[in-house]
Amino acid sequence: MATVSVGIVAYNNQSTIRKTLSSLLEHSPKQHVLEIIVIDNYSKDGTSEIIRKQFKKTPNTKIILNNKNIGFAKGHNRILNYVDSDYHAICNPDIYFQNEIFSPLVDFMIRNPDIGIVSPKFCYPDGKLQHLNRRYPNVLDLILRRVLPGSKEKLFRKRLESYDMRDVGYERSYDVPFLSGAFMFCRTELLKKIKGFDERFFLYFEDADLSRRIQNEGYRTVYFPEVSVIHSWQRMAHRSVKGSIIFALSALRYFRKWGFVWC
Repeated sequence: MATVSVGIVAYNNQSTIRKTLSSLLEHSPKQHVLEIIVIDNYSKDGTSEIIRKQFKKTPNTKIILNNKNIGFAKGHNRILNYVDSDYHAICNPDIYFQNEIFSPLVDFMIRNPDIGIVSPKFCYPDGKLQHLNRRYPNVLDLILRRVLPGSKEKLFRKRLESYDMRDVGYERSYDVPFLSGAFMFCRTELLKKIKGFDERFFLYFEDADLSRRIQNEGYRTVYFPEVSVIHSWQRMAHRSVKGSIIFALSALRYFRKWGFVWC
């Protein structure tokens, strides 16, 4: 029997957090111990009240209330201080579950001791596949993805699809340079060894950075499509000026740390 912890950092997620938590509790593993810890980053929309109601009289659950928004990386690192599990899942508050995925993830990690992080298949609520596997970011690909209108994207389709690893496909398991932080299933001991996320990233690219640091420790980062999650994917960076600014600053921080690769 393994112990599995799930960490969620919430911020104004009233529209999604209830479904995330209820589906997580409904599909918790029978043969493993599951612990859920949620940090609320000073939400103003009633998110913390929803979490309290969901966790009321529910064992192995904990809510931590911050008095300010400390960001994604710091929030998850604070959660990591509270866990003593075999495996730790980093989970977004816009993820929900349609079946029990933790047992197959634990089995997969046991069979492959050289894997540090495994990521599931991500789908939209309508069942359509999300292409969240990434090669390492470079400046040109990020510019093309963000500034080109849809019709002009056709000129660079092959390049853009390569960044999303569509040329490899999403039907089989393989090593991925940059796994999405929307849901990461990690070895807790390894995650603690490298002290979790780099807290200089407030939001965005902390997952790319974590993937590389795990790889530098000699472990693989792997896509495992035998299990899947539903990801509502709010895409704040595409919907607000503030999100776009945070995205750009995080990209700059990433390239300053790992080197500016232009194309």
